[in-house]
Amino acid sequence: MVLLDEKGKSYSSVSFAKQLALWMNSGKKRLVFIIGGAYGFSTTFKKEFKFHLSISKMTTSHQLARLFFAEQLYRAFTIIHGHPYHNT
Repeated sequence: MVLLDEKGKSYSSVSFAKQLALWMNSGKKRLVFIIGGAYGFSTTFKKEFKFHLSISKMTTSHQLARLFFAEQLYRAFTIIHGHPYHNT
């Protein structure tokens, strides 16, 4: 499980694709990304997760974060599969 948090680790699109591929090849059956609501996560809740991922240092609504993150997942999969979507 990966918690999306503005204070988490930031990646470029290519490095996120590499990290995503590592997670997918780790043998786990499920990969879950958690996006918080308008008030974010409590400190106690954040401590439950080993990995925190930042999609931006800027504050945005969780609805826009879902859209932005979905596009980044799409971009990462195109990079992983060598499709021409991403210009590297």
